[in-house]
Amino acid sequence: MLDKQVEAPGDIPLPRAMQPAARTGRVRLFNWKRSIEYHANSVEKVSSIEEIQGIVTDTARYPSPVRVRGSHHSTTRCVVAEGGTVIDITRLNRILKIDKAAKTITMQAGVLHIDAAKALEKEGLQFFVNVEIGNLTVGSGSCCGTKDASYYDDGRWEFGQVCSYCIGMKLVEPDGSIREVTEDSDPDMMAALRTSCGMLGIVVEVTFRVKEISAMTVSHRAFHVDEFVEKLDALIDEKRSIMLYLFPFQDRVVVETRYDNGTEPPESGSWQWKVRNYVWKTLWPGLATALGYVPFRSLRYGLVDVIGRITLPTLVSVVKDRNSSPADQIIRYTERASFASYTFSIWAFPRETYGQAIKDYYAFCKEYYRLNGYRTDLVNVGYHIAQDRSALFSYTRRWSALTLDPVATGLPGWEGFLVAYNQFCSNHGAAPLFNQTPLLEPYQVQKAFPQEIETFQAARRRIDPEDRFYTPYFRNLFEAS
Repeated sequence: MLDKQVEAPGDIPLPRAMQPAARTGRVRLFNWKRSIEYHANSVEKVSSIEEIQGIVTDTARYPSPVRVRGSHHSTTRCVVAEGGTVIDITRLNRILKIDKAAKTITMQAGVLHIDAAKALEKEGLQFFVNVEIGNLTVGSGSCCGTKDASYYDDGRWEFGQVCSYCIGMKLVEPDGSIREVTEDSDPDMMAALRTSCGMLGIVVEVTFRVKEISAMTVSHRAFHVDEFVEKLDALIDEKRSIMLYLFPFQDRVVVETRYDNGTEPPESGSWQWKVRNYVWKTLWPGLATALGYVPFRSLRYGLVDVIGRITLPTLVSVVKDRNSSPADQIIRYTERASFASYTFSIWAFPRETYGQAIKDYYAFCKEYYRLNGYRTDLVNVGYHIAQDRSALFSYTRRWSALTLDPVATGLPGWEGFLVAYNQFCSNHGAAPLFNQTPLLEPYQVQKAFPQEIETFQAARRRIDPEDRFYTPYFRNLFEAS
């Protein structure tokens, strides 16, 4: 049974990592969704590495913490530099080299993932991981957590995280020096850097491993949740990328599978992906936000259920294609969240216990709604992700996983739901992401990554003894008891 949560967002006891800090800066900033507000001393738009070096070494003019700003899509306070200095790297947006022979791409850190994917497409190449949020800067993608389903190719499961395929970084260190690290020269440091969230240096240039492009086939199948659990092993044995659309209040799961066609060349501009992306980016969140103004809860969520019942057969019958380009699944979002926008969270569950976890999650959602009158107003999702030890804070470091990701417009009640959801996930032995799992408590993070925190902190203190890049958000998660 759940303890009853309060409904009024102003009454929700936020974890310490999310409580607003006292205003100490003069520049007001928000994340993309405008769910997080903070005040920096200054925002510095840079056009060169030398400018970054000057900022980092001038502690009097540019106070700590020093943090980098890309598109600010993170849903947690990992983006916050309260009273500190924000470096905007979006002008550092040049693709420096695409090496078709070596299958690598080298870029400045401010390049957008979608722009890089389109450039690779023209050269007959693609990323190993094509994340949905195309506004992700490649610098952020190299050192922060991302989510997408693992692909199966060339007889093995690929990783599902963008950072896992970053094989080289150029960074500005706290003393202003330039450091270059590669997977070959220092694999342990690369593992720490891949999920360092900018705390081991400011990433200014990255190199990613890529592969030859191939046509992608996509299709959808619908299951009752009990049937899905029974067939989960068989679905994974098909060796196809698996994304899930979750309907807790209808006890349904839609399985999206993606795999290489192998016989046809890829065709860019798939109308099926355009339809899918428009619905996911604009139509669903726009309708759900509008329904938030319906004063009667039963009517509002009744209409949400109608959208769900329409969505189920539409996914299965309409969104299918044989030879789309992998880059077509990437979405370019607006620079700022519009009326039609959404937010989300994510925890990864061990593959072996996921069948019970998803059933428990469906029951949790219903019980939370019964007690509190709140439920998520968009389709929840999930991903199958292979075990991945290439990043120190990889959320699949210990096991292959599937995720349970609530998605919502973020209307009142969302924060209270997340507090309970986080406890549910931690109790089930799941692992979070520092930049995409809001409202984390320190004990939840320390339970998920006990040895990894110790290893990372040793490296961070050696590289950044004056805490130039260390923020209260991470200090709380790593050190609070």
